[in-house]
Amino acid sequence: MTTYSFFISTEPYKFEASDSLIEMGKALIKKGHSIKGLFFFGTGVYNIKGDISSGSSIRNIPKKLEEFATENKIPVVGCSTWVSLTGLKEPEFIEGATEEGLGDFSNWAVESDKLIVFGAGC
Repeated sequence: MTTYSFFISTEPYKFEASDSLIEMGKALIKKGHSIKGLFFFGTGVYNIKGDISSGSSIRNIPKKLEEFATENKIPVVGCSTWVSLTGLKEPEFIEGATEEGLGDFSNWAVESDKLIVFGAGC
């Protein structure tokens, strides 16, 4: 069994990365692997904002993340520096999400067998 950690720095309006993260996570869990956590960095912290306006034509990524993480008991964490820079407050987070420093994430990376990064892209 392999332990994975995910690092996401793509905002929810670029939903391809977050959708891929969720589908990859489901497949990994189905195969018996574990996920240490989902760490959101940079503008990726907007993925954990619960009341995001996604309109009718864009997927509600925060809701999908909340459901996936809750069902599978996966920690969801926003980088505390970026949470502060963006003005997000913990009461706005999706259920179960918290904020921690990048140093905390480095512990996940060391304790995981694999680290998967979803960057901003073009």
